[in-house]
Amino acid sequence: MTLSTADVCALALLAHHLGRDLQRAARRAGGPRSLLTASDDVFCAALGVSGAGRARVAGVRRQVAQTDAEAVLKARGITAIGAGDGRASPLLAQAFDPPFGVFTTAPGRCAEAWDGRRPVIAIVGSRRAGVASTAFAASLAAGLVRRGAVIVSGLARGVDAAAHRGALDAAGTTIAVLGAGVDSSYPRANRALRKRIDAEGAVVSEYWPETLPAPWRFPARNRIVAGIAHAVVVVDAAATSGALITADFAVELGRPVLAVPHPPWEAGGAGAVNLIATGAAVCRGVDDVVDEVPHPGWTDLGGAVPPTELEGTAARVFDRIRTCPGRLDELVSHLSLEAREVSAALAELELAGLAVVDAQQRWLAQPTH
Repeated sequence: MTLSTADVCALALLAHHLGRDLQRAARRAGGPRSLLTASDDVFCAALGVSGAGRARVAGVRRQVAQTDAEAVLKARGITAIGAGDGRASPLLAQAFDPPFGVFTTAPGRCAEAWDGRRPVIAIVGSRRAGVASTAFAASLAAGLVRRGAVIVSGLARGVDAAAHRGALDAAGTTIAVLGAGVDSSYPRANRALRKRIDAEGAVVSEYWPETLPAPWRFPARNRIVAGIAHAVVVVDAAATSGALITADFAVELGRPVLAVPHPPWEAGGAGAVNLIATGAAVCRGVDDVVDEVPHPGWTDLGGAVPPTELEGTAARVFDRIRTCPGRLDELVSHLSLEAREVSAALAELELAGLAVVDAQQRWLAQPTH
């Protein structure tokens, strides 16, 4: 079924003003269109509202009917892409309780990103991930972009932000799925990153603009992250991390789930370890993802990046460890760089097969071919 812009706007506005999800109500009513055209009695019954609450629901419906929602979106530069629209993600239609539609400021980039010609990979993990995990997420995203992938995540702090940033730094496409309205600036810590994604990627949300973030909206957001992706990679996740919800949705869809191995004594990686123990593939780098996701859109780089093509921090770090191997703190001190920068460079070198870490946590340059 194809939902029009007016349908998507009306459903999102109703959910916004009522403060609740309408997916279940739509199923009870026989579909989203049936819900929209139902009488107040049928609408309230589908929503599970009785008594005094019925008057409020009827009032909200009248308010929504009188709102020129499409004019509001046009004034804000926001587009609604309804389910079944030619610009919608075909993979998302297979998701559990697929959204009625999504709102975005970059419909063209969305349509191009998820039209099926390129693999779409979700990279998710903890908001509290450490330096090594965020560096790995950024480098993995960059490496996948260079192989032709689109990166999707949730614009949260930690792993999500690192994945988006890594994709953009590699001149790739990234999609951020929000657990709030598409015009939300949450979290504030990622405002600068959000501006980059607006300019170079795409931000999407199933919620009406102005919808504030709420705890229950993030698990719902995760079904969209999994829904538009060919595979999900969990970089860093505690035993109860929300990233595991994204992995669960991917499993339900029959799509590959990969997890980055962590030492068993690291509580922050327990969720990833548990995923591997229950059947998730191990992710050690780009090649593992490519192997797990058969897709004609992968490109072949023809081997590791030669040292002559390294630039910036990665080149400086490689030159240092080629002549003087050292631990992360030693490299940070010698090169007068931030730990985050050096970690990202080391992860890039490791993924390119140009660096390894030994049992004493010293980084060494790999012999090149």
